[in-house]
Amino acid sequence: MKSFLFALMTLALLASPGQAQAPMPPHEFVAKAAVSNMFGVEAGTMALQKSASAEIKKFAHLAVNDRTTAGTGLRQILAKRTGISAPEIPDGKHQDILRELGTLQGADFDRAYVKSQQQASEDAVALFSAYAETGTDQELKAFAAKTLPVMQAQRDLLKALPSGN
Repeated sequence: MKSFLFALMTLALLASPGQAQAPMPPHEFVAKAAVSNMFGVEAGTMALQKSASAEIKKFAHLAVNDRTTAGTGLRQILAKRTGISAPEIPDGKHQDILRELGTLQGADFDRAYVKSQQQASEDAVALFSAYAETGTDQELKAFAAKTLPVMQAQRDLLKALPSGN
């Protein structure tokens, strides 16, 4: 019976999310980071035009600046490289969200924008944290570690934004 329980505990530990994952390849990190930054800039630019909330506009302005800086930093790293490049436009999922945001106005826009940015922010923190911890490319790993606090600060600011509810 003890060995059966030990085996179950071992399986539970192996299946737990805390288990170390295989390192993300550099090209995958670059693609996801670039899309994350582009999405933040494009959605933020839209919020600057469409939102009636001063708090949301203030966040959007900060997000556009931070994400532009992060995107520039990533492009500077890639400019010295061959064989790895960033996408030029957001992926389909993010383009769909941007299209949807484009159709909304007022409180509906504000709710959708804040919700989309909360999810995007959580995703960015997870992405940059994972690569900073387990990345295999030292320059990209340092970039992820340097950028992570910015992503965390955005996530924290989003929690205080009015969602239009």
